[in-house]
Amino acid sequence: MSLGKATWPPFLWGVATSSHQIEGNQHNDWTRWEQAGRVAEPSGRSCDHWNLWPSDFSMLHQLRVNSYRFSLEWSRIEPRPGEFDAKALGQYRAMLQRLRELKIIPLVTLHHFTLPLWVSDQGGFLHPKATTWFIRYVTRVMHELGDLADLYVTINEPLVLVVMGYLIAQWPPGQHGFARALRLINRLRDVHQAAYETIKAVKSNALVGLAHHLIAFEPWTNSLPDRGMAHVVRYLMNDRFVRMVRNHQDFIGVNYYTRQYAHWSQGLHPIQNRAQSPLSDLGWEIYPQGLLALLRRLKVWQKPILITENGIATRDDSLRTTFLQEHLKVIGDAQRQGIDVRGYYHWSFLDNFEWAEGYAPRFGLVEVDYQTLTRHLRPTALRYRAIIEANRQRYPISVP
Repeated sequence: MSLGKATWPPFLWGVATSSHQIEGNQHNDWTRWEQAGRVAEPSGRSCDHWNLWPSDFSMLHQLRVNSYRFSLEWSRIEPRPGEFDAKALGQYRAMLQRLRELKIIPLVTLHHFTLPLWVSDQGGFLHPKATTWFIRYVTRVMHELGDLADLYVTINEPLVLVVMGYLIAQWPPGQHGFARALRLINRLRDVHQAAYETIKAVKSNALVGLAHHLIAFEPWTNSLPDRGMAHVVRYLMNDRFVRMVRNHQDFIGVNYYTRQYAHWSQGLHPIQNRAQSPLSDLGWEIYPQGLLALLRRLKVWQKPILITENGIATRDDSLRTTFLQEHLKVIGDAQRQGIDVRGYYHWSFLDNFEWAEGYAPRFGLVEVDYQTLTRHLRPTALRYRAIIEANRQRYPISVP
């Protein structure tokens, strides 16, 4: 099975971003969360991509990527209920048109963690009308922009949104409650399915999926209780939501970063890393082989797979290069095993605002000076470009 677009390249080589993390936006629930002092530092103008996107797109072209994943900011497009901002839609349209001119295939994400203030004020996705509101937004996007994009992610990392905002309260709205979290999971399933059907109704040949945050969960020890707990955590955090939406995804989007460990005494709270493991600056274990294990589990669904995010927070760019190469080698191995991986989007194109952690983590292939907003391609970016050029028409891919 493939993505089914005859004019597309055999493999999508891309980078990824999200609107709030790079644009500079002051009109959503995250802005209010930041201004309330709930995070390390406010996002402010961020990378000012909203104004600097033409030069940023020139850097995309320099990277020789053939695809770019980015998100639309709902709070810009519909700042008040039922009122759509023609200027914001016009700018997103100009961005999509420029990508087409550069022969870069857009992968459009419709929701990447942030909500308009008016949605947040009424309870966010838990409001009974939330699905109706989101579909109104999606419908407008498709009528205004749908002719310029064929590839869509409806919701980025739905379970991360649930855990961070509704269980451990580190993200807005800062709530606790297992029953509420379960209701939200079901609601996000409904929202995705409705958005999937809406996009298909407007553009039947569009390809639509989700970006699932998947972690390589393993038992802390080989004991039966730890192995049992690993199975439970793996099912609840990885498998269950994929199963819930299995008939409403044309591809499976995989955001993969790390491995974690299940211990019977920790319940549903896995241990983040082992002391001797190689770690990112965020303390996430570097474990490329975990991606292969996940891809093998996903093969059963017989759907094409896109690695919609994969990257590392580090100020050591040589470590970033190794991370990139090793994960791409895993993807090549998976393809040779018959797993239909059709694209890779490195997180991130630019250094950016990393939510509760602020600006300290450096994920970008492009280094950003937050004082001057100047950008520079890191050596890893040049290595990525060389790998792309060596694989322009190749499938399976290989790392020279």
